[in-house]
This record gives sequence, structure tokens and C-alpha cells, in this order.
Amino acid sequence: MKRKLWPRKNATSTKEFRQFFSLRSLCSFAAILLCFPGGLWAQTKTDIFHTVKLLERTVKTGVPGQPEILLMLRLPEGHTAEKPTAKGVLAFCTWQGEPDSLRGRLASETDDLVQYAKKNGLALLTWNTATLWQTGKSHDQIKRREYQAQRDDFDTVARVWNSGVSKLCKEQALPEDGFLLYGISRGAHWSGRLALRAPELFLAVHIHVANSYDKPMPSAAQPLWLVSSGDLDIGRNNAVAFYRDCREKGYPIVLKVISGLGHSDHPDAVRVRTAFFDYALQAKARTTKEKPTPAQVMLGDLAMSGLTGDLLSQEVYRGADAAKIPDGQRVVLPDEKFAKVWGFLRK
Repeated sequence: MKRKLWPRKNATSTKEFRQFFSLRSLCSFAAILLCFPGGLWAQTKTDIFHTVKLLERTVKTGVPGQPEILLMLRLPEGHTAEKPTAKGVLAFCTWQGEPDSLRGRLASETDDLVQYAKKNGLALLTWNTATLWQTGKSHDQIKRREYQAQRDDFDTVARVWNSGVSKLCKEQALPEDGFLLYGISRGAHWSGRLALRAPELFLAVHIHVANSYDKPMPSAAQPLWLVSSGDLDIGRNNAVAFYRDCREKGYPIVLKVISGLGHSDHPDAVRVRTAFFDYALQAKARTTKEKPTPAQVMLGDLAMSGLTGDLLSQEVYRGADAAKIPDGQRVVLPDEKFAKVWGFLRK
């Protein structure tokens, strides 16, 4: 017969009441921790999902639109906190919010992000997303009060994310900056806003098919940026506007618009992301006293490469031939290797 977890109706045992109230007190304390805002671990969990070990941490934000963030981490094979081997962190977020969908992607050996992380010795980090902005509208396309409310909410969520990830990285002896960051669809809105608020954490950022962009501040020109969209996607014009704004503010940034693409992923987006992240890792290795940051390396390459892409035709012109491209269609590219992936490089 199973023992009940509450005192029997006519219990006379002092010991039994002590067990009950001790259990109740413990549960109450746990409940307080679960509800505490601002980033205390609300849940600590290790999953074995499809034979792959995943670490999970849930943090509370206090923001109704996204009350909690579920952080999921896949470590490189052989990495331990006592003997760390990870060379960095590849962080990504998508439109997905269901835990099993996130676990499935992290555990997939055929996923392009998993393969890239394994090839480069990187930990892989993801989390759930929620819509905390007006879809299809950038910061300058909505009323000021509405923008301020959205900005304040995401400021809070970003701080909690930052705190939670910092704790997780310390716990697992992972690098706490120099992340590669990728976001697609709702995840592109999320990751783009995150990188604008915490640029010091990221080496390179790729956002794909976003249709809502926050205001780029000069202080967020620290990471290398890649923005990609489809010429049939509703966010295409907003992507171009964000790119131009960032260029004017001195960002190391490139833009890719894929012909015939709507609001979806695409093999060309995967290829250009891979080439861009490869370039970012190489730029980090090429820093010098004269150019002490990867951003300065890329800005120097953009100034000296003499390679300019045509946003519409996807052709890449050399030197003075770039004058053939209308001003509004020009995208300066950092080097020949990247240019060959970006489009058709003319001789």
C-alpha cells in the first residue's frame, strides 16, 4: 500500500507531521526559486536526446511576452568543465519554441549548424523565441510609444539571456565572448536585437529573412554582420534599409538578397553563412597592432578588396567596373573567396 504525502486524518504521530511540514517547506522554497525574476536558474536539467547529451537551463524574465528562456547546450565531444576543449560557441535561434523541436535540431548529426560546430570544435547553443515586436515593422515604422515599450521589454529579456548564458559558460568552462550568432525568421529578429544590445559578446552575426529591425547604434559595430533576405520576402526592403543604415554608421557588414526566395531557408543562405563564419574566424586570427579587432580587419578588407556585388544580378565586379552597378544595388565584399560564394565573380 502506498503511503500518502499528507498526514492521515487522525494522525497522532509527531514524526509524521514533521515529515509533512518539512516536505511542504522544501516545496515552498523551491517554488520561490522558480518564480524569482532576473535569471536565477529556474530549472537545471541534463537530457540524453537521441543518444546526444544536452544541457538545459531555464531562466525567468518577468516579461509577459516571453516569461522564460530555455537555454540548450551541446558540448563538443570530449569537452568537460575540468578539461575544456571547446574553441568557442555557435549560438543560434529560430522561429521554434517547442523544446523537443530544439532538442531534435541540436541532436541531429545531419544539421548544417551541428556539422559546422563539430568541424570547428564549437559548443552549440540555442533557445526558444517569442515575438516581442511588431512583425513586418522596423523601429522607424511604428509609433514612438509602441517602440519604446517593445524596446524596454527586449532590454529586459536580453539582460536575462546574457546573465543566464554567462552562468552556463562559466559552469561549463566555455569562452564567454567571441560567439558566432545565427538567427532565421523570428530568430533573426531576436538575434539581431540581441547583438545590438550585447555586441561585445559576438564575433560575427548572421540574420536571415528578418522583416523587423531595431535601430542600429554605432556601439554595435563591433561584430561582423551578414544580413540575408529573399527578393520575394516581405522583409526584403527593410533588410536593405538596415544594411544601408549600418554602412553609414561604420559597421563591417555585407548583404545578400537571394533571387526567387520568399520567407524560408535556402542552400545559398547556408553557403554564404558558412563562408561568412569562415571569414570571421580568419579575421580574428589576422588581428594585429594596427588592426586589433576583427571588425577593423573586415573594414580594411572592404576598403581594399575592390570587389562589389550587384544586389539584383548577383554579379561581382572588380575595381572601377563597379561603376556599372547603380548606387542603390552595390554591396561591397571583403575578399575574393567570399565573393565567389556570394555571387558570380566576373573576370
